Amino acid sequence: MASSNVPISSTPVFDGIVSINAAAQLPLKLTSTNFPSWKAQFDALLIGYNLMGYLDGTTKCPSKDVAVDGKSSPNPEFGLWIRQDKLLLHAILASLSESVVQRCATAQSSREAWVKLHKLFANKSKLRVMNLKEKLTNISCDTQPVIDYLQEIKSVADKLAVIDAPLSDDDLTIFTLNGLGNGFKEISAAIRARDNSISFEELHYKLVEHEVSLKREENHSGSFTITINNTQTTGNSSNYQPCNDSSQFNDHRRFNNRNFNNQWK
Repeated sequence: MASSNVPISSTPVFDGIVSINAAAQLPLKLTSTNFPSWKAQFDALLIGYNLMGYLDGTTKCPSKDVAVDGKSSPNPEFGLWIRQDKLLLHAILASLSESVVQRCATAQSSREAWVKLHKLFANKSKLRVMNLKEKLTNISCDTQPVIDYLQEIKSVADKLAVIDAPLSDDDLTIFTLNGLGNGFKEISAAIRARDNSISFEELHYKLVEHEVSLKREENHSGSFTITINNTQTTGNSSNYQPCNDSSQFNDHRRFNNRNFNNQWK
């Protein structure tokens, strides 16, 4: 019996052709702003079908011809590979918006289209991530209510999550604490000293409550000053002490600080 000269190929044996219904299985069409989300749906689908190798280049195209009994013959695996690759290319093109599909119309393989799309949009996505993170570093509470400040922070964080660059709880906490004013120094220090991470929801609650406490203390201070001024008017000026130097007011503030620090232990 004549021995076969067919070379051993590292290409997997094809059991059949997988056809993809782009309309049903890839509902999100690629635009100039949603590349990470679009790529995520493609990754999930092709990894599930074990076809990602076509796009990342690990599933190589077999040789067009093979040697059998010393003669060159068409390689059946080549035809199967080409058919599968064209179906993947069709799926990619069908999942692009009209403005994007024109940029890949000349692609001859699924990998060529995949690489071209990455070059067109991946760098833009990275720039978008950097711009949003820079915006987070520049957001400041200033004179706005803390609830509005937190809403602004959360809005940017949500945009990062949408483009597949979500922030961890610790990162989001640091961005948030860095933009707070002097009135939040104590609570910021306590949060940074925690052994475990704090969720944004819990952080939101703590900061809003702290702002309420600051306003309550400010109102108490104002009432205390008015009372002292009234006492001066009635001729009891010898008992007057400035608000900032009042031992009664300072004792009250130290008591509040002790209660606040105890709740983080």
